Amino acid sequence: MKFDVAIKNGCHELKKSNIRSALLDSEILLSKVIKKSRKFILLNLDDKLNQSDHDHFKDLILKRSKGKPLAYLTGIKSFWNYDFKINEKVLIPRPDSEVIIEQVLDIYKNKNNLNFLEVGVGSGCISLSILKEKKSFFATGVDLSKECIKICRYNANKLKVGNRIKLLKTDVDNLIFRKYDLIISNPPYIKKFDLNKLNREVINYEPKLALDGGLEG
Repeated sequence: MKFDVAIKNGCHELKKSNIRSALLDSEILLSKVIKKSRKFILLNLDDKLNQSDHDHFKDLILKRSKGKPLAYLTGIKSFWNYDFKINEKVLIPRPDSEVIIEQVLDIYKNKNNLNFLEVGVGSGCISLSILKEKKSFFATGVDLSKECIKICRYNANKLKVGNRIKLLKTDVDNLIFRKYDLIISNPPYIKKFDLNKLNREVINYEPKLALDGGLEG
């Protein structure tokens, strides 16, 4: 089957499930399957998929049609200026969180050295992006999730800032006697009884630990 036909078929299936970005998602999933860029696909629409890749593509389309987030299917999410590895144990980075980075860079634009703490480090997207922008900053990231610490460490090493961040699987209360110049956090803020109102892609797939903000949010 040619690339263009596969993309159209995938798009059609996703539209039936009310996936708004059906065409783009279909192209991105095909890109993952054949391990080529989306640009390559669009320039070679007459190329053919082998049967194994076609079966893999259909499986990803099926999972996407059921609401599984694209980022979990590709294992990658772009945030700030970088790509971060994620999985279903880690909250998907949101563009809205980039405002934290913007504020830190603005407030501390004249600061050469900064030792900051992130509570609930997740994939590391916030802290690691700051460290990439400020070469003399150092960070500590804490999280209750062992998987988040593992993913964050991978991303830190990939971005070559692993030597400037300390990662701890712990509750923030255990750091009570430590001092930092700055503490940042984007904690769970959804009220427990509002969780079922979330989009199916969020509530059915993203980790409850990163969403549930308790009774008060």
